[in-house]
Amino acid sequence: MALKIGKLEIGYRLLISLTAIAFAYGYLGGYLCSALRYDNYLIAVLLVALAAAGIFAIPQSLGGLLAAIASVATVYWQSSSLTYTVISAIACLSLYLLGFQDVGYESAPDKKLSKVEIVVTVITIVFTVAIALIISQTHVPLNWLTSIAIGAIAGAITLVGKQLIYIDLSQKAIWRLLGIVSASSMAIGFAIRVIFPMAKTIENL
Repeated sequence: MALKIGKLEIGYRLLISLTAIAFAYGYLGGYLCSALRYDNYLIAVLLVALAAAGIFAIPQSLGGLLAAIASVATVYWQSSSLTYTVISAIACLSLYLLGFQDVGYESAPDKKLSKVEIVVTVITIVFTVAIALIISQTHVPLNWLTSIAIGAIAGAITLVGKQLIYIDLSQKAIWRLLGIVSASSMAIGFAIRVIFPMAKTIENL
């Protein structure tokens, strides 16, 4: 089962990962709207910079697992609930196992990370934790549904880069596809927040 867009064929597992990424950027867009509404321009600039950096970093990052762990830890930090933390971890692991067959794992224990790989890995971890914080501040208190969302997004971030490489897309094409998904989702999230403002999401800015 696959979605065909022109010459590009996207399998359902990759589609699920891209949908999770879209939700992440949708939340980012909504939070950006809240920051601008309350004249918090520094936060707004940082959010835009993080969104742009994420597009380039996530497909190249080797720290998806670290980002997932950090995201799940953020759930516990924000909720102090072991139940919600476990739910988030299960959602992350489930999405990872679902998409794992799309990627090829090559063990390279002696490989040293380049400076670029270190930078994109750090950006990916920061992006994933930021999304977890944004979702937890948008939905106060956290519940089982938002815990699943945070876990699913973390799992998607772990996989999506390798999934896109698996379908033989060039790095440029991967950035273009993620750029379209992220920009459109961010715009939708921004528009939704304009129409349905939620004052409580800005309390912790």
